[in-house]
Amino acid sequence: MGMLSDWILYRLSGRFVTDPSIGSSSGMFDLKRRGWSRRTAELCELDLGVFPEVKEPGSNVGEVTKQAAEETGLRAGTPVVLGGADTQLGLIGMGASKRGEVATVGGSFWQTTVGLDAPIIDAKMRLRSLCHAFPGKWMMEGIGFYSGLTLRWFRDGFCQSEMEVAKRRGIDPYVLMEELASTVPPGSNGVMGIFGNVMDSKRWVHASPSLIQFRIGDPANSGKKEAIRAIQESAAYVVLGHLRIIESITGRKVGGILFAGGGAKGKVWPQIMADVLGVEVRIPVVKESTSLGCAICAGTGTGWYADLQSGSEGLARTERVLSPGSANHRVYQELYKKWTKVYARSLTMVEDGLLEPLWWPAGA
Repeated sequence: MGMLSDWILYRLSGRFVTDPSIGSSSGMFDLKRRGWSRRTAELCELDLGVFPEVKEPGSNVGEVTKQAAEETGLRAGTPVVLGGADTQLGLIGMGASKRGEVATVGGSFWQTTVGLDAPIIDAKMRLRSLCHAFPGKWMMEGIGFYSGLTLRWFRDGFCQSEMEVAKRRGIDPYVLMEELASTVPPGSNGVMGIFGNVMDSKRWVHASPSLIQFRIGDPANSGKKEAIRAIQESAAYVVLGHLRIIESITGRKVGGILFAGGGAKGKVWPQIMADVLGVEVRIPVVKESTSLGCAICAGTGTGWYADLQSGSEGLARTERVLSPGSANHRVYQELYKKWTKVYARSLTMVEDGLLEPLWWPAGA
């Protein structure tokens, strides 16, 4: 019994092994021990022998076998090194290893995390706690469902003209989309995005995807550019919701946040994050921090780095720091209150069976 990455490692090397960051996402882990829970296995009537061996990320677990080489084109004998879960590897790539350090990995989904020196469980079952990829560390995360993917959906469904212009100019369509969003004030001239919800593991239901409150009589100030910014603001609201939960659990005020992933590549979205959250947002040089974290694991397992910490400290660099605008933050504090109420009412239409949700968890 293992996760997808465990199966890939097995097919490459013949070793059945996992790491704590992946293994702990199974629900079968003893977080404190960073290993399989004997008690949970007993409750599920499973023998611990069906689970893979647990080793730390960056461990060399073997070599590419002859059969794997024939099937993949990789060279037989190439070292096979244990990686980790996507978010935790992103934190390695950002250098987020300290207790209380908060980061958002802003890819298709947005994971907002806090570093822990010991496992902490959310008694209200909102956020989830996992083992960090750094040995002897843990993390807690809130997952923003489709926060980044929503903007890609809007690009593909509504921004064909921007995509054509971007192709002719040899630039990313998101650059043109952000140029449009930059001309819109905070609050998107009243347009709201209802997409991902703040995480609540007890009943993590999402409203039906929608963009609402267009002013039909004012197309110049209530159209595509407002929709783009509203999508970006809705993602930042979900991060803010997760930050407030993190603060309530840890008892520590968040003073700043690291932000990586595709969402951190532009100029507008990171500034919206700073303005909504009211804290400094640090952007790393390498935005694809999960790929960098994976490379650091590979470098550790092959002897380039003494350990993950030194590899992370040597490669994670800050590109820029964005400060919140006080006036914009005040506006967003009120807008967030309104957004949470509108979201709650939108959710009732899903719960009443009138609309389909963005996502509905199994068993809900």
